[in-house]
Amino acid sequence: MSHIKTSKGFLEYKSHLLYFGDKVMNKEVMLDNLRVLALYMDKIDINWGPAFGTLIGIVRNDDFQPWKPLFDIYILKEDEERFKDILWLMMEVGFNLVRYERRGLYILERNEEYIKVFVLHKISSDVRHTGGSDFIHEKYLQNTVKWDFKGILLNVPVDVDEYLTFQYGEDWITPKQTITYSKGLIPQWIHWMQTKLQDIMPDCMYYSWLLHHRQKDFSRFKTRCDKAGIPLPENVQLANMKPRKYKKVLTVGVYDLLHKGHVELYRRAKGLGDYLIVAAQDSDFILKYKPTAKVLNSTEDRKYMIKAIRYVDEVITYTDVDKIVQEVDFDVFVTGPDQCHEGFQRAIQWCEEHGKEHIVLGRTDGVSSSELKAKIAAKKG
Repeated sequence: MSHIKTSKGFLEYKSHLLYFGDKVMNKEVMLDNLRVLALYMDKIDINWGPAFGTLIGIVRNDDFQPWKPLFDIYILKEDEERFKDILWLMMEVGFNLVRYERRGLYILERNEEYIKVFVLHKISSDVRHTGGSDFIHEKYLQNTVKWDFKGILLNVPVDVDEYLTFQYGEDWITPKQTITYSKGLIPQWIHWMQTKLQDIMPDCMYYSWLLHHRQKDFSRFKTRCDKAGIPLPENVQLANMKPRKYKKVLTVGVYDLLHKGHVELYRRAKGLGDYLIVAAQDSDFILKYKPTAKVLNSTEDRKYMIKAIRYVDEVITYTDVDKIVQEVDFDVFVTGPDQCHEGFQRAIQWCEEHGKEHIVLGRTDGVSSSELKAKIAAKKG
């Protein structure tokens, strides 16, 4: 048995060497699978939707592509931990995890129909990567509308025509089968052997091999961007594919009144790597530049409470965010949606220029430090 690590423990599954050959999708079964999947995905409120050829079929024909043996969807890297947590629940309603790949790919099966889940990593402020041959501009993932596909609401880019034209050319509106699976035994065995080899490769070999192939794909993506007049940062790197034994995550903040939202932030941030470093801003520095700020707990008290949370491996103190990113050894920098002042902009730019991943994690609804302070003040009054 294989397993993946989740916040609820190790989830065991039987890994399969899949080969779809001449398989044809059962549309009724797949539609039922999608209805069940949507219930669980929407329950955890993550950004997900149809991807690649699957998206073309939905937009162009309001249907499944007749030659595709499975359904492709995407999720964002920062939502992967929450996705892994709901796998436990989905297994109770008939879903099985039948394959996982380190590059960021899950394949689910239910009633002999398959859903492929691509995890999209950020490689710059405006580009994401599947770990495979595809790269996607961030705006097509963040600026979406709900598309009613046979009664199921799916996230589709607002500028879906523009996206599909960029990705596949002007002729995407013409039905055309671009991927075929050979029925022969020899191609099937070759595919299985290649897949098995990737599965057993040690990380140092696997990520080096992956990086070599993906650099070619990224060169083609940059060529398309140049033709479309879309600028890319000059120093974009495939940071998530660089071989590394131990992946460190850094996040920063004041963390004066710890609450559920902070714990959820730490949990999700830890899921992006192996070792979580939390930097708490120094109280004296805060008061120096914001004399009216109300910091209830001292720097050391805040650090003490943060360290008590099981997802946190190390707690440090910082003053300027654009300085701490240059002083700490880390691989992934995690921020919140409201951490966007000039210091953070400089820090994020430094990360992009030095091959560090930057991930923005959304807030936990219904709780915030400012709201808690307001409630405390109201009760005192």
